[in-house]
Amino acid sequence: MDKTQLLYLDNACLRECTTAVISCQPISQLPENEQSLAKTLTPDSFALTTRDTVFYPQGGGQSSDTGVMTLADTSNGSTFKVLLVRKTLDGTVLHLGEFTDRPCFAGGQLVAQAIDGAKRDYHSRLHTAGHIIGLAMRLLAPVLGERKKVKANHAPGQACMEFEGLLYSEHKSIIEDKVNELVTMKLPVTTEWWDEDRIQNADLNMVEGLQLGGNGQARIALIGDLDANPCGGTHVEHTGLTGLISIRKISRQKGVSKLSYEVPVSM
Repeated sequence: MDKTQLLYLDNACLRECTTAVISCQPISQLPENEQSLAKTLTPDSFALTTRDTVFYPQGGGQSSDTGVMTLADTSNGSTFKVLLVRKTLDGTVLHLGEFTDRPCFAGGQLVAQAIDGAKRDYHSRLHTAGHIIGLAMRLLAPVLGERKKVKANHAPGQACMEFEGLLYSEHKSIIEDKVNELVTMKLPVTTEWWDEDRIQNADLNMVEGLQLGGNGQARIALIGDLDANPCGGTHVEHTGLTGLISIRKISRQKGVSKLSYEVPVSM
């Protein structure tokens, strides 16, 4: 199966696109390992693949987009409700969901994709906020000590950043103040594609892994000239667009401290 072109990697502002269907099949017909990606959906759900996509597939700590697809050349026909998006090991994006009427998409047909923009914006705020917290912890090293980032989760209700070493409740206000200082600075958040030599010579924390493009370069998310991290997720255009970030609590386990956080659901 052809690798899906991930349009959001170069333009996270895209909310809609028109593209061609590659396949449309019941989830029950997928290989067993791919069926497991849709275990939360009903047995009568479908998996739809397309040449391109604006839908973000779950991964890198970020939840997937949801939305709809409709046939591009007619106002008639069924609507496919995208409930979950996952990426297979070979780079194919599975749009998993259900039809509002009988299944009617076939290979080669053009479909219009449209994501839930409000949900994407919220997910992007959460993801950028995680990067801001990581940057704040680096800037606070003279006060709190060096803290290596070990894990990130940007899912609603579960968003957290984990760091080596022990942090306590008395550190919460110090961290939150530094985080929201960066928010109010409205620093630009951008992405670039870096080659291997540049990555090896940079001070990067690789907690989210490398998102490689077709040219073999890795996608890097930057906050101004202060922070650069490998990242395949979506972000807001500047730090001010996250809204004020709340550090909900600090917890500890086995020498690792978890900072749970939240951002406004809407702006």
